Amino acid sequence: MAQLASPHALYISEIFFAISHYLEDDRKALARLARCCHAFSEPALSILWSSVQSFSQFIPLLPPTVKFLWDHGQFDEVTLLQFQCPPEEEWRVFDSYARRVRKLYSGSRCHQIVARIRSGTTLFPLLQSLSLQLVEPLYTQGKLFSDSIRSLKISGPAYVHCKDDRVQMAVAHLARDAPLVEHLHIEDYTYSAVQSSLSPLHFAHLRTVEISAFFGYTLLQSLCHILSQAPVTRLKLELPPLPNKEWNISIPVFPALKSLQICGNPASAEQFIFHLASKGLQELSVHHTRGSASAADYHQLLLHVADKYSNTLRQLSLSTLQQISLSLTQPPTTNYPYDISQALLDTFYALAPRFNRLETFHLSLPHNRHVHLAPELTSESPTWPSLKLLGLEAT
Repeated sequence: MAQLASPHALYISEIFFAISHYLEDDRKALARLARCCHAFSEPALSILWSSVQSFSQFIPLLPPTVKFLWDHGQFDEVTLLQFQCPPEEEWRVFDSYARRVRKLYSGSRCHQIVARIRSGTTLFPLLQSLSLQLVEPLYTQGKLFSDSIRSLKISGPAYVHCKDDRVQMAVAHLARDAPLVEHLHIEDYTYSAVQSSLSPLHFAHLRTVEISAFFGYTLLQSLCHILSQAPVTRLKLELPPLPNKEWNISIPVFPALKSLQICGNPASAEQFIFHLASKGLQELSVHHTRGSASAADYHQLLLHVADKYSNTLRQLSLSTLQQISLSLTQPPTTNYPYDISQALLDTFYALAPRFNRLETFHLSLPHNRHVHLAPELTSESPTWPSLKLLGLEAT
């Protein structure tokens, strides 16, 4: 009886759906199951189309008149303004697959064009994660983002230079169309963007933001402004060298922030931290990736962090791959050679008693000398009762 019952169990869609999840990396096996019989088709197709690598897979499923535009490259403004969206019955095959998609990596311009043509309908109604290569401004009436989206990554080829606010407008569309979004990642632009006139946008559930790679000062400042009141708790961003060593941010930003990772020089990091509205930062990491710096810059950064977050900070990490100039008055001695790591340690020794909740401090800097670890800076120290890990790394 067990041998006879086993095949029948597969006809229970919930059981077969659970089994199909184990084949999500074997697309050929899922395709064969989908063609095997009607009972297996729906669960297998749902797994097969849950994660789609490119919108190009949907081009053969488009209505004939829309596919004709794609085949002949007729995406000019005049043609699109005159084009009539096909009736809903012609989208039936497209919709039958689109509603299965939960995760989409879209680098196709056609995705944005189709969203414009079908502006009254959400193309992927159950989509949760979207990676979008934004190579042109969004059509203001189109609905590119499903209200089911939880995670969005916007990227663009590094050779794109523009003087519009397409990235800011994409974020505005996200706030309008996807109120449940939790994670936003923007990367890979070399923009000379204009300063956006957008006011701070409303995001009720946005918790994680990452802004990275090739951003100019104006665009980054604009993004920080329009995201300034979002309830972001984790922020990672790359700071360009500041033109005048000051951020021109008119209002304090990110009031709910708990964790901050900065790639940039310490002077830029110090200025950005100055504009934070958060009063409860717990984790801070500064990785010096580009731009010049001095020991004095690190001293100023540590001093400002101590003034603002000495009662809340639990983890602090400073690291650099760059050369740092050492401008100190204390001379080296034979038994105590002075280098940049020692300079920062000495600065931190003086501030250590103020960090009464700090549990982890990690320092990674290039040097080729021994550093002197002060004996009083240990986990048994009464001046630093919360210390659990002190890490020093020479690169």
